Amino acid sequence: MTTLAEEREEQRRWRLRPERAALAEALASQLEREFAPPETHAADQGRQLARLATFAAAEAPYWSRRFRELRLDPRSLADLAALEALPVLSKGDLLRNAEGLRAQRLPPRERAHSWTSSSGTTGRSARVLHSVSSSFMFTLLRARSVRWFRLDPSATLASIRLASQHPQAREEGSLRDGETRRRDRWRHTGDLFETGPQICFNVTNPVERQLAWLAAERPHYLEAYSETLEHLVFACEGVWPAPSVRKLQALSEQLTPSMRRRIEATTGAPIEQGYGLNEIGLVAVRCEAGRYHVHTEHCVVEIVDDAGKRCAPGATGRVVVSTLVNTAMPLFRYDTGDLAVAASAGCACGRTLPAFGDLVGRYSRIAYLPEGTLGHVGVLREALESAPLEVVRQLRQFQVHQFSDGSFELRVLSVGAMPAEFERAIRAAWRSASGDAHALRIARVDAIPRSPGGKFQDFTSDFLPQPDRESS
Repeated sequence: MTTLAEEREEQRRWRLRPERAALAEALASQLEREFAPPETHAADQGRQLARLATFAAAEAPYWSRRFRELRLDPRSLADLAALEALPVLSKGDLLRNAEGLRAQRLPPRERAHSWTSSSGTTGRSARVLHSVSSSFMFTLLRARSVRWFRLDPSATLASIRLASQHPQAREEGSLRDGETRRRDRWRHTGDLFETGPQICFNVTNPVERQLAWLAAERPHYLEAYSETLEHLVFACEGVWPAPSVRKLQALSEQLTPSMRRRIEATTGAPIEQGYGLNEIGLVAVRCEAGRYHVHTEHCVVEIVDDAGKRCAPGATGRVVVSTLVNTAMPLFRYDTGDLAVAASAGCACGRTLPAFGDLVGRYSRIAYLPEGTLGHVGVLREALESAPLEVVRQLRQFQVHQFSDGSFELRVLSVGAMPAEFERAIRAAWRSASGDAHALRIARVDAIPRSPGGKFQDFTSDFLPQPDRESS
C-alpha cells in the first residue's frame, strides 16, 4: 500500500525547472488530493461540474438548448448523481453539433488554445477545441503519471509512434523513416521538470529496424502502442535486444492480460499505463493494484449501461466522461466508445481517487457484431499469445478477419513459413471452443495494412459499421 509520505518523498526527486517554480504549490496540492476522503473528491468535482455547466448553459448554444429542453438546472450537477438526467453525448452528436458545443465567449483571462481530433479509426474523426487551461492539464496530470510509475527523471525515454505523434519544431517537418529525432528533455514532463533526453523513432519502420534501434540507443524507458510492444516481442524471437529498458509504457490500444504476460516475460520490464482520449485529455492512470484512478481535477468518469445508468461494481459498461476544465468546448457525459469494468470504492494501492477496473475493448467496434464474435477472436488471440516460443518464433504480426458469412480468417505475417505445429495448435484451440473446424481459414500474407489513421488493427470484420453509420 502506498502512503502519502512515500508520494511526497517521490515528488522530491522531480526538480521543477526554474521558470516553473510557481507550480510547486499546485503540484503539492495535486499530490495531497490523491489521499483525500472520497466525499471530498465528489464535492470538489460537483462544484467544478456545476460551475462549468452553468457557464455552458449561458455560452454554448447546444447546452443552452439541452438544459432548457430537459428543464434541468445546471447547478443541480453539484450532486454528481444528477448527471444521469443528461443523455449520453455520442460521437455523432459531437460531429453534428460541433459549432453549437463551442462557447461563444470565454471567461475572463481564458482563451482558446488548440484543436484535437479523435483517432478516426473508421474514417471520421471528431474535432474538439481546448482552452489554455484544458491543454495545460495534460502536462500537469502527466506529472502524476510519471511519479506513480516511479520513473527516474534523469533517464532516457524512447518513443516509437506514428510520425504525426512525435514532438516536432515548426521548421523540422515530420520525422522520416530511418531517422531518429532527439530532444534534450521529455515531451510534456520536461516542460515542468528537469529530465533526461527523449529519442523518437517511427512505428512505420520495419520491426527488425525498431529492435536494432533499441539495441543501439539503449534507452531506459520505452513508450509505444500496445500492439507495437507485442510486435517487438514476436520479432525478437525470445531474445530481447534492449536489456537497458527498465519499464514500458503502453499507449492507445487495449492491452489484454495475455499480451501483458508475454511482453513482460520477454522484456523483463513491467508495463505502465494511463488512459485518455484526444477529445478530453488525460482521464486516468493505472496504479500498481491494476485500477485506473480518475484525474478528478480534470474530469468525471461514469461506467454506464446502455440506458445511461451507472453500473454496479464488477459489471462491464461504457465509459462516459464529463470535462471539468474545458470552457472552450464543454463536453458532458461524452461517450468514449470504450468499455470498462466498474469498481467498488477503496483500492489496495491506498489512494482514494475514484477508479474503474480493466478496459475491455471498444463498444463502437463490437456493437454490430454477431453474438459470440468476441469469444471466437479471444480464442485465437489466447492461442497465439500462449503458444510456446518455438511455435511462434517466425511470427511478426497477425490479424483476425470476420467475413459476412460468419467465418473467420487468421492472417499471418511471418518470416518464412510457419511450422506445422503452429496450425495444429491454432486449429485445436479453435475446435475446442467453436466445434466448427471449417469456419476458420489460416492465410499467410505479405502485408497487413493499417487503418486510415495509421493504427494497426488486429481484428477487422465485415459486420463493423461504415463511418457514417458508426457516428450516427
